[in-house]
Amino acid sequence: MKKHKLEFSIGAIFVALIVLLMWQYLYVISKPLPIILISLSGLIILYLISPFGEKNKEHEVYAPKYFAQAVISSVIGVGIIIMGAVVLNKNNFSKTFDLTTNKINSLSDESYKFLDSLSKPVEIICIPSANPTDNYCDNSTDLINIFAKRSKYITNVGALNLSDKAMLQKIQPSGYARLILLTDSNKSELDGAITESRLTNAIINLVRFKKVVYFLSGSGEPSINSEGNIEKNYSDIVSSLRSKAYEVKEWNIKQGNLPVEARVLIAGDNNIAYSEQVQGILQTFIANGGRLVLIVNPYREQGLDKLYSMLNIKLDPTLLTLNINTPIGQQIQKQNLSRPPVIGSNFNMESPITRVIAQVYGVQGVMPVDGARPISIINSNNNSSIKTNSTVLISAYSAAPITLTPEARNRIDLNSPFQLAPDIGFDANKAWPLAVDVEVTGISNFALDKVATKVTDPAKDKSEVVIYGFSIVGPYSKAVPISEELLPITVAHLYQDQELVSIPAKDFTPKQFNLTRNPSAWLLLFAGFLPISTALAGFFIWMRRRSA
Repeated sequence: MKKHKLEFSIGAIFVALIVLLMWQYLYVISKPLPIILISLSGLIILYLISPFGEKNKEHEVYAPKYFAQAVISSVIGVGIIIMGAVVLNKNNFSKTFDLTTNKINSLSDESYKFLDSLSKPVEIICIPSANPTDNYCDNSTDLINIFAKRSKYITNVGALNLSDKAMLQKIQPSGYARLILLTDSNKSELDGAITESRLTNAIINLVRFKKVVYFLSGSGEPSINSEGNIEKNYSDIVSSLRSKAYEVKEWNIKQGNLPVEARVLIAGDNNIAYSEQVQGILQTFIANGGRLVLIVNPYREQGLDKLYSMLNIKLDPTLLTLNINTPIGQQIQKQNLSRPPVIGSNFNMESPITRVIAQVYGVQGVMPVDGARPISIINSNNNSSIKTNSTVLISAYSAAPITLTPEARNRIDLNSPFQLAPDIGFDANKAWPLAVDVEVTGISNFALDKVATKVTDPAKDKSEVVIYGFSIVGPYSKAVPISEELLPITVAHLYQDQELVSIPAKDFTPKQFNLTRNPSAWLLLFAGFLPISTALAGFFIWMRRRSA
């Protein structure tokens, strides 16, 4: 046996171990690559320690120093492995790669069954994050590729170039960091972290259902059509929603409760106070899992005190107007407007609703609104069966408060100029909450008929209500694009696909296991496997030389 066979055997075992450690990452580069490398290493080791062809060759007998060489080489190899582990896991050295589970190429039976039955082409486009360092699209590529490999009708278009204005205009995403799912007649958006369950359910909903957004009517709300007063209708917003593949329907309060499958309802901005019947319609809608947008007409009483109390929200008895003693107030006053606007700003960067606006127009972007009613968040009762978590989305600055009784508020004549005196000694620097997002748990308790709407799955006993303390449409709604974009962005966030199949969450990133429980055992595994294996290989080679 030639003397370099020993070195080759040590190298082959070292390569084999490295391949095992790096299996997941090599698999991402090329599916057969780790299999080829491990097979090649195994064949080389088998050839080096086998006696094939040795009988016809002259052999040299070497001293046992080659056994020591094997051990020394193994120690050096272990050192290289440890250094590599430190580099790859410099943020947390207690973690390393998991060799036991490789689920990256598998889906659940539910997903396979649906994909095999799919007969309608679906394109999946990824909208990157606004932050270039956030690899949002890269994190979902592997999962989408698995779907595309399983079904010929799934096309992974990949990440959209944000500089491609024509494509952006065509698909009209509601924000950054999301997937756009397209068919020839429908469109859907999927934001946030992408899982197999969310993607499967999104595609099922896309090909089977049309997304419907309801607008409540019958109490003096703005119309969804352009007829009548053009300043008080949702026609432009409806056109925007329809361009995003939403079907828009008006629902009159005389029709009673909305369909159980209704997902999003826009209500409010009403001139006539809502009755107990309407409040019951809204409660039933929430109890059925619907997502609600409530818009407050600051010049009229809304009539939803009971519902707001259940949401741990209170509308302040205040009308916000422009503070003319501020620089921006003095500048706006020079325009001699009949009702100077309140300035909405401070868009919450942490909320997925206003984050999109903050990314485009800045956190301090300006949105003029025709008066506003501030919203107070009440601490929830720990003993209550309804739990709420509220987030302020938009605040007002340079605003002057006017405290009004319900009667005085309803007597305001909006068809003629009026003068109202601000409260004496108000805090000119106060930030007034104008919009609130309320996440609700325990929605079954909103139901008027508790037995008929009993929820058995706690995960489905949740809903969300977004409240705007100002009119979305009005004399200033076209002054800046924010006003017309706010409602479609809210709808895109609230519209949740029906969970038609239940799939346990699965992690498609390279797996890791924790060494902190018993690090000494794992260190013995990694520090002992290579030297023992190479020492045994060297021993067999040395024995062959002695017997030659």
